[in-house]
Amino acid sequence: MFEFDQEARIYGVTAVENRFLLDYLPAAKGDYVKVYLWGLFACAWKGPDYTLEAMAEELELPVPEIEAALRYWERRALVSRISGDPPVYRFYSPNQRQTAAAGGLSVDTDYVSFAECVYAAFGDRRKVSPAEIALAWEWVQDVGLSQEAVLMLLQHCIAQRGAHFSFKSAEKLAVAMREANVTGPEDAEHFLQHSQNVQDGAKKVLSRMGKRRAVTEDELALYEKWTGEWGFEPQAVLDACRETTGGDPSFKYLDGILNRLHGQTDARTGEGMNQKLAEEKEEREKAQEVFSRLGAKISGPAAVTAYRSMLSEQPHGVLLLAADECLRTHKKLDDMKALLASWRNRGLTSEEAVRQYLEKYREANLALRELFEACGHSGRPTEADRKLYEKWRGWGYGPELLRCAAEQARNAEGGKIAYLDKVLEIWHGAGVTSVEQAQGRRRQQTAPKTKTVSAQQYGQRQYTEAELLAVSDDLIEEARKQRG
Repeated sequence: MFEFDQEARIYGVTAVENRFLLDYLPAAKGDYVKVYLWGLFACAWKGPDYTLEAMAEELELPVPEIEAALRYWERRALVSRISGDPPVYRFYSPNQRQTAAAGGLSVDTDYVSFAECVYAAFGDRRKVSPAEIALAWEWVQDVGLSQEAVLMLLQHCIAQRGAHFSFKSAEKLAVAMREANVTGPEDAEHFLQHSQNVQDGAKKVLSRMGKRRAVTEDELALYEKWTGEWGFEPQAVLDACRETTGGDPSFKYLDGILNRLHGQTDARTGEGMNQKLAEEKEEREKAQEVFSRLGAKISGPAAVTAYRSMLSEQPHGVLLLAADECLRTHKKLDDMKALLASWRNRGLTSEEAVRQYLEKYREANLALRELFEACGHSGRPTEADRKLYEKWRGWGYGPELLRCAAEQARNAEGGKIAYLDKVLEIWHGAGVTSVEQAQGRRRQQTAPKTKTVSAQQYGQRQYTEAELLAVSDDLIEEARKQRG
């Protein structure tokens, strides 16, 4: 009876053939390799009573993971389970695996048949390694696909990516097929046709962007999301590509565009996408028109957002009028919003209504400023002043008669506008309708608390256009007061 000293194992070696390192290790999971190497060590040093539980404890792996790893190596014919209770595993040399009948090694006929089909699928285009065959067989044994489905998957990858594709990348497709409940060949054909459509569609997008290279896995995933989860037709995706010309076109850039549009069902077809993009372009142009008229440097999404906010309260034509008013008086965006609110509160919600209002507003301001000058009143016309002017005009009083009354109010003490209103009210009650009648009354009576000043001694002030037409200042100030 011979045996190693127990301490000898610390200083000894465990042989691992290079064929294992080259053909089997690259495709295996790390823990599976750990189990295989430890199994070789156990064969030499642990003895026949060594258990799976002991191995699990020493490797710090659960027993089911140890068993899964051993089944993995069984499928690759490097291990066989020769007893079930207690379980006993026999390890084989990888070099034995290359010999058909080495040392009584049992052969998995299903695996051999599958391997021959894989070799035939590639033919002379590529030499498939045993590790790659083993990985594809794992999709049958572990993932749960049928052999026919796996072979169809490999043919699909050859057609799409060429014979030298990575089996590791194809594994993602195998898992996706299983998650889609693909079982038989018909299911696989339907699934792979969809995958083919995704490949073709993604290639067209890449070509539309002017890029000549292979489509990446991430790009395929994005295209599948656009056409599957988000429901865009392929033509709609292609039409959306023209929105990427503002920068470096990419799938990520296009994803942002489609993300903005995917909740809008009218943009999912090619026709709908074109219409939607045309509407967005028109909206951007209108927003830019408003802010250009305002003299504001706002562009991009911020301009569209601000434009939409104002457009929800007033139509585009009214926004342009407000921008013009604010530009003339050097006002900003917030002032424009206040002006729009003032017009809305007055019931002015159409371009024509605002134009008429502005015309009357300017006319009243011009007339009132002249009356202020005539009567010696300082300050700018207010809303109350304009209401008085409207009343006087309603009585039929024109510029000459109003100026006559203003000159009479010039020497009044206190509020000159109130005095002017009182004079006109008296004239209206007395039926005064001409300058001659007003001057006749003036000669017959002397106004209380006034000083007579000849009209010839009064010098007419000349106003600039900016002073006469500065509508925005007054309106904006009133709007702010209304807001509190």
